[in-house]
Amino acid sequence: MPASVKRLRRTPEQARQLILDSARELIARSGPEGLRLQEIAAAAGISHPLILHHFGSREGLVRALVQEAVAELRDRLIGAMNSAEYSLEQQLDQVFEAYRDGLAQRLAWLATIDPTGEAVSPATIMHDIAASLHASRVAAAPPGTAPDRADSEMLVHLIAVAAFGEAIVGTRLWRSAGLQPTHDTENRFRAWLAALIREHSVRA
Repeated sequence: MPASVKRLRRTPEQARQLILDSARELIARSGPEGLRLQEIAAAAGISHPLILHHFGSREGLVRALVQEAVAELRDRLIGAMNSAEYSLEQQLDQVFEAYRDGLAQRLAWLATIDPTGEAVSPATIMHDIAASLHASRVAAAPPGTAPDRADSEMLVHLIAVAAFGEAIVGTRLWRSAGLQPTHDTENRFRAWLAALIREHSVRA
């Protein structure tokens, strides 16, 4: 190696993040079948054993990718639901957009690799989001009319399933229903969902 060429040194944290970034890019480009350690190592410009050093195995890398994706989604959703200065429609827009940028696809693909969900406990994810939404609803409710916690949990499930489904198969579903998959169609659905939530909240 020429004396003028210096080997790039990374901290363990930097190396670990480089591996995760490279794996994420390969999954986005090739789907779950792109998660091959040799290809990840080549994309990251590192040796295959270094991946094993940081993650132990392919399963360990998958676990880290799932945890990263879930943490990103949780932060986006809690941020959207805690935006008290926004209307319900604006909050729903943020929730639906939280699943965009390929995040929903990445979660779906990772779920096929980790079908048991052992990488991340669902209780850790939805519990935090439901708790955040419920606290906001209680704070906004008139005295003596606070909603039930279980009701907030069901609302979180409904919104999450709708947003996740739209991000994954929204275009096909709109077309199968005879509708054009346009921003106007998406906005009309979100406005309808907001009205449904308001009506339910009055009755609850």
